[in-house]
Amino acid sequence: MIKLIKVLKSFLKIIQSVLASFFGVQGNNKYNEDNDYLEKNGFTPFLIVGIFLVIIFLSSLFFIVGMILK
Repeated sequence: MIKLIKVLKSFLKIIQSVLASFFGVQGNNKYNEDNDYLEKNGFTPFLIVGIFLVIIFLSSLFFIVGMILK
């Protein structure tokens, strides 16, 4: 149970970091935490979350534009 909570916290931190990178706002402390995480675990979780969020963003953008042009 405790391991699951740690995984969820880590996953939420990755989502927060990827969203912050979309907007280009992130503090030095958070950047250093992300860098430490990358050195320990690699970039794969960030890549997966980034691709997923880009797909969601583009899908919502296409949906909104489609609704406007109707």
